[in-house]
Amino acid sequence: MNRSLSSILAVIGSLIVALGGTWFYLHTKASSKPVKAPFEHAFIKKVHEGGRKALLFRVQSPQDVADLPSSNSKFSVVLWLDVRLAGSNQLVVSPIELLPNGPAVGKPVEIASAEETRSAGLHELAEFYEILKDRPAVLNLIARRPGLSNQILKVWGEGKPIPFATTLLQSESDGHLKELREAQPRGLYGSSQATLIQIEILSNVGLGGLMDLNADVFVSAISEMKNGVYIPRIRSSTLEEAHRRGLKRYAGPTQTKESAEELLNAGYDGVLIENRTILESLLQL
Repeated sequence: MNRSLSSILAVIGSLIVALGGTWFYLHTKASSKPVKAPFEHAFIKKVHEGGRKALLFRVQSPQDVADLPSSNSKFSVVLWLDVRLAGSNQLVVSPIELLPNGPAVGKPVEIASAEETRSAGLHELAEFYEILKDRPAVLNLIARRPGLSNQILKVWGEGKPIPFATTLLQSESDGHLKELREAQPRGLYGSSQATLIQIEILSNVGLGGLMDLNADVFVSAISEMKNGVYIPRIRSSTLEEAHRRGLKRYAGPTQTKESAEELLNAGYDGVLIENRTILESLLQL
């Protein structure tokens, strides 16, 4: 073996030893880092009392809640509202980005006027205030324009239409969750997309314990494969880290009863459901 090749191998060997030593040190540090107790929020106590799991039901109008049971011995029913800031600074409930019908069909909700959103059949968040006083709900904040956080703070909190005790705020936008957490540290918050990516990367190499999480609940979107099987976008290592920290884990949406049961059996604490028939069939279990 010539001298240059020996030198290269020596450098590579040194790098491997150094990287291995660094990983071992960080892994030991992550494993020994004290686990911070999860935020004992009234929402978690109410929804998961007695070991119940959550069925998150996506609603678009107050009529969707009519005759909807609140819980049984196995499950709590939690309302899921997709909230956007429309053109006249009104908070609108809509899971889709474009107006579905009406004179301005196809126009982005975020720039539509109050009249255009009403003509399209969308409902303002204010129409749900009476319902949200007593029922647990997830407000999924869809951030397409600035100002959403400020509008939420006007209606959410002590003495306001939407109480802290029954509400989880969720968004894929890290910026909005950060603004809201700084303004209202007593609130309960889900996980942004950035948080999930960071914890997934660290958890996959055994270093999940190093991350200081700002999330109180892990909320994960899922994607459907061609064979109809739903796969969580966060992996088992990330779910294990959430479980180690004592955090609840929600995922969805699911399109079949079987998919929902699969996720619940895999250890998720709640699943997002869009179909009332599937919701009612699960409540009969």
